[in-house]
Amino acid sequence: MIGFPEPGHWEEGGARGCERVVTGKDPASLRAPWSAMGYRVALDRGVLRAELFGRETVEETKTFFQAVLRASRETRCPRILISIRSSKPVFQLERHGLIEYFRELADTSQRIALLGDSKDLRLSHEYVELIAGQLGLNVRSFPDEAAAHRWFEDPRRERERRRPLERRGQHVSPRRPQERRAGEERRTAQRRNTKDPGVSAKMR
Repeated sequence: MIGFPEPGHWEEGGARGCERVVTGKDPASLRAPWSAMGYRVALDRGVLRAELFGRETVEETKTFFQAVLRASRETRCPRILISIRSSKPVFQLERHGLIEYFRELADTSQRIALLGDSKDLRLSHEYVELIAGQLGLNVRSFPDEAAAHRWFEDPRRERERRRPLERRGQHVSPRRPQERRAGEERRTAQRRNTKDPGVSAKMR
């Protein structure tokens, strides 16, 4: 059963100050604690922090995003950090209607950062960033939490940090077709010389 605290319920967060906490579990997974889905949504120092772990299905993803969306509407927090751990990646956003949650979150949040603890999750988050960018949504994938917080504090500086990496990737990719064409031309010339001994003798 998913637990939602009453509106206005806050918990003391020690050094982090007060935070509103929403937690939930998937009752279908309770028999297998090692695979149980769970989430936690808390307002922490001006950032709505949403953590999801053990996600296996699209339905579990929707349950999580419904809780995040509810918290976003209540807090009106302009920054959201979504951290997903020990979960299966999801790529078919449009097919499952998941991109709509990002549309709705963008109504109240100016920036949404994504974190994943595996290569596959980070790849799926980069795909989310691509699709969201095409829709004009400010969603970014980050390798670590420090980079996400830098973006929250100074989006322009973090964008400048990312540009050299993007340029490097752009410079590397065009060379491959050129190298391939050069190799094909060399092989073609070698075949011609083999077929026409007269040409090879003149070249000598």
